[in-house]
Amino acid sequence: YVEDSGEGRWTVLEAVERGVAAPVITESLYARFSSQHPDSFGPRMIAALRNQFGGHRFQTEQ
Repeated sequence: YVEDSGEGRWTVLEAVERGVAAPVITESLYARFSSQHPDSFGPRMIAALRNQFGGHRFQTEQ
């Protein structure tokens, strides 16, 4: 799955604290969360491609 580094989560929480809309990064964070479901093929494929072409880490099922 697509790894959650914590930066997106921090940004979303900070935006909420400051009352600032951050819809795109919030949706990205939700996509990372949904990619952690073991039966979701699409996000698993995206994680593999990100790893192959950008060297981004990803986690396998735990």
